[in-house]
Amino acid sequence: MFGASLFALCASAAPGNAQDISASTTAAIHGLLIAASAPAISMPVWTSRPDSAPSYRRNPTVWTGAAISLTGKAAWNSFTGTCGTTAISPRHVVYAEHVKGLYPSGTTVRFVTDRDEAVERTVISSVRIGSTDIDLSTLDRPLPETIHWFKVMPAHWFLKCARRAPGTVGGLPCVVMDANTQSVSLADLAGFYSSGFATEPPADSLRLSFARTLYRGDSGSPMFLLLGSELVLDGIFGVVRGGSEISSHIAALDAAMQGSGCQVTVADLTAFASR
Repeated sequence: MFGASLFALCASAAPGNAQDISASTTAAIHGLLIAASAPAISMPVWTSRPDSAPSYRRNPTVWTGAAISLTGKAAWNSFTGTCGTTAISPRHVVYAEHVKGLYPSGTTVRFVTDRDEAVERTVISSVRIGSTDIDLSTLDRPLPETIHWFKVMPAHWFLKCARRAPGTVGGLPCVVMDANTQSVSLADLAGFYSSGFATEPPADSLRLSFARTLYRGDSGSPMFLLLGSELVLDGIFGVVRGGSEISSHIAALDAAMQGSGCQVTVADLTAFASR
């Protein structure tokens, strides 16, 4: 599937003061998991999620903790239900094209603040990004500051991460917010092909206990890297263990946003060492 372009990633510290992304991310995730409750208790985003009557209750024991905002992942939309929809600017969301195609004008997208307040916006236009599985919709007005839209990993960010031989076990931990159960789980980022990504079950037993297999209805679920105390979007799932890498299409996304007063915000990786 991946051809000669596949490479994989590992946790390996960089020399000097600069950090390696894989080492930093792995350490941060493990610190959170060690402090977390059991996976069954700390993976769900919600303790109450009545989509028909928006009175949501966030899970106070979610393993990512209070410092990491999850509010930019929409709870629901009126076109595809809970299928993954993620904010990448105050006025734009991304999701998977293959689910039902472009969100039509008038689609309601519902977010929920950290204080359990529902915030709804209406789609006014939508566009497919080239021939990818990525769709972008523009909202009628900006999201409030209580909804944290996500920065995006820069193109070729993997140059800040140590390489390992294809086919070996293990990888870079990534965070997944699935659409069906709306839980926060973990996978290992195994590698890239063309403008897509592939994941595999975590090699580490602790991370594996927080893993979840995606299935039909999870398309569009976002895949993040944890940088410090911030989740940064790198891709959206289109198949069980992979999908489209957002960071490969930043220029096209910016072009589609033109005239809205917004653009993609790229994460600053200057603190990390190049390999």
